[in-house]
Amino acid sequence: MKKSLKIILLCILSILCFNSYGQFRLTGKIKNYAGVEKLQINIPVIYGFHKENSIDIPISKDGSFAASLSIPMQKFANIIFLRKFHTLLLSPNSNLDVVLDARDSTLKLISGKALAESKVMQGVKLEEYPFFLANDPTRTYTKYTLKQLRKEVIEPYFAQQAEKIQKVKSSAISTHDKALISTELTCIAYNYLNDFARTGISNRPLVDSLILSIFDKSDQHPSALPAGPQYYSFLDNYVRYLETKAFFTVKPNQLGKNELIPYFGITLDSANSIVKNFGKPYWRWIGSIKNLPSKVVEPYTYQQLVNLYNDKDLKLMIGLAEAFKQKFPTSNYLDDIHSKLNSLQEKLTKNIQNTSIKIVDNYEKMTSIYEVIKSLKGKVVYLDVWGTWCGPCKEELKFIPNLKTKFKGKEVAYLYLDLDEDDLDSSWRDFIKINNLEGLHLRKTRQTIIPFWKELLANTNDKAEYYPQYFIFDKEGKLVVSKAKRPSEQEELYSQIEKFLN
Repeated sequence: MKKSLKIILLCILSILCFNSYGQFRLTGKIKNYAGVEKLQINIPVIYGFHKENSIDIPISKDGSFAASLSIPMQKFANIIFLRKFHTLLLSPNSNLDVVLDARDSTLKLISGKALAESKVMQGVKLEEYPFFLANDPTRTYTKYTLKQLRKEVIEPYFAQQAEKIQKVKSSAISTHDKALISTELTCIAYNYLNDFARTGISNRPLVDSLILSIFDKSDQHPSALPAGPQYYSFLDNYVRYLETKAFFTVKPNQLGKNELIPYFGITLDSANSIVKNFGKPYWRWIGSIKNLPSKVVEPYTYQQLVNLYNDKDLKLMIGLAEAFKQKFPTSNYLDDIHSKLNSLQEKLTKNIQNTSIKIVDNYEKMTSIYEVIKSLKGKVVYLDVWGTWCGPCKEELKFIPNLKTKFKGKEVAYLYLDLDEDDLDSSWRDFIKINNLEGLHLRKTRQTIIPFWKELLANTNDKAEYYPQYFIFDKEGKLVVSKAKRPSEQEELYSQIEKFLN
């Protein structure tokens, strides 16, 4: 009876800890402070680096700073100073004092309750960039075989991480923190190897074989909960690995009409329909609920929903949110999900009558971008070629407000050429209104956009039709910059535009 009561009390305490916020106090000083340096801390919701999670930390004239951060549970975070990231483990009702140096962007740990775990992480260089991703011209892996990659990349890197994990386990920090940090070290190895395979190797069959070799023996169960951001990034890569493995095992053209895709348990027709109507996040939702523990699927999918909210993608968010609600009807995340959905719906309603968001008349019949450009004579035109399905495109849209603020009142016009099929017309129209994309818009399909690409790339050596791409037209309607800078490149883009304003 006493044992049962003790277990019940521990469960209640865990729930109270999960739902209550504590303060983490970060203090310190910047040596050699010139008065212009900026200091931020980025605390992931679940995983991934998103600028929406960055908090500016005010700095006094003497270089000192202090910040109280409200956190519901242990959180990994990154101090960002002079473009360098320093990883910390924040715990509720804890504190840390540090010294940063503006000359070399280093961070020195001084004191506080969080000192021990911080020193352990600093000692093992938790997020150290691996040797195989270093920009070393003397080392190239383009001609390596799978056997060579295993021997010279995978095995030595996992051995290196194992040494770091052993250092963590032999430290004097708590058993929980040892497990938490060790899991992060293991998972960041998988994440870096995944990035290497998918971006550093061009041979497609070799990429697939390498991905299988990396993930086949991986363990999806965390050693400590709540797990850190590298663990959830690993889960995201693991679901993608399952997709690779599914079609490595059975090629799409070999699947019978009623045959189920391995690991996902649906037919190819159903998969294509789901991706078309609900996007890749829903497809990965299916992969996660069929292959991962529910206790980690819930926060993992919540991050997917937060990403869709930040992208202002109402349609995709509605579909995934409904599935999430059915699977987790008592989730602590539901109130926030509903709030975010309502916020996007309000943005859509607000801009329904916004005449500054203008869809070009008869755009369906147009075969040349110059049919629109000629109507904008006297203005410098910034053309954005994008698609609602394109993640990088949507990420760049977040920098459009800064661009428009920079050239407010100037003779600059904004033109958006979207690639989406006809059955996504209403989704496209809603998307540009929710995102308040003031300017001129037209949409083309994969077939009807072909002549637009031909004329836009006619005078460039690089004929690649990737998304997004940007182009600048002068006041006379002449294409003067092909493959212009992106909105996120800010000052470089602003300089390109300013050349043609005078």
